[in-house]
Amino acid sequence: MTESPGIPAQCPCCGKTVFDFAFAGNIGRKVEARFSQYAFYDDLYRCRGCGLLAQKQIDRATIVELLKAERYLDETIGKLNLAEKHCQFDILIDLIGRHASLAEARLLDVGANTGVFLKSVGAYTSRARGLEPSREAAQSGRETLGVDIENAVIGEANLPPASFDIITMFDVVEHLCAPESDLAVLRDALAPGGRLFITTHDIDTTYARLLGRHYPMLMYQHFFHFSPKTLGMLLERIGMRVVATHYFPKSWSVAYLAELPEKKWPGSLTSKLLSAMLAPLTASERLKRLRITWPLREFFLCVAERVE
Repeated sequence: MTESPGIPAQCPCCGKTVFDFAFAGNIGRKVEARFSQYAFYDDLYRCRGCGLLAQKQIDRATIVELLKAERYLDETIGKLNLAEKHCQFDILIDLIGRHASLAEARLLDVGANTGVFLKSVGAYTSRARGLEPSREAAQSGRETLGVDIENAVIGEANLPPASFDIITMFDVVEHLCAPESDLAVLRDALAPGGRLFITTHDIDTTYARLLGRHYPMLMYQHFFHFSPKTLGMLLERIGMRVVATHYFPKSWSVAYLAELPEKKWPGSLTSKLLSAMLAPLTASERLKRLRITWPLREFFLCVAERVE
């Protein structure tokens, strides 16, 4: 059990109060510089009741300001990542369509980034809007793609009760420093029978357990690491009913993967070696566009319905 500042006093998923130390952090005092850097994180603790992995956090106000200041468009890898989201969203739109009608649905995309999903889903509904904490990303979405994005975190947003039929959160829930209260706000914004679609990585996979402290999804701005079980428990605690869970593939272009080593291990020998190995592939435009699909079931979509 720990009483260290920054560790949840109560697990948001099961309500237990006992957390065991899991992994020592390595971010030190460079939180601002390494906030979005791969492979840097603070101490991690595991809930003894349900297995949720939680990171030691600084105060919420500081986290919100770091999220608002986050930049995506000043790095090659950031631009590549945004350009490739279309492939992922095609898969997710198909999965959403199995559980809810997108036809003129009142839809909110939480963590809308630069609005790529909103632009894609605009083919089905003209009543989609987004919520994005990054000032840069929200402005880019409005000006470049012409989509409706409010620049705010969940607790600050204009979300009238029962005003949405569908709410989506793609790779966002792990970034919430107060997931129980934030998801409760979104539940209230759903109409009765409305559905919430959440994607995240599964911390309970064999791959994640084998890699331990070296698991790639361990990074500072991932404050909680869920499994389908723990995320389902959290959703049930706030008055949602889990309808389905789907694992889905993720893929990346060779061009993106070639930029990844320097993002993950900046200035390191590992980065230089991997970049040198991938360099011949990036010499060809055709090979740069080649997509590599991750063969393991690491990412899942949880579908939940408001029951009241």
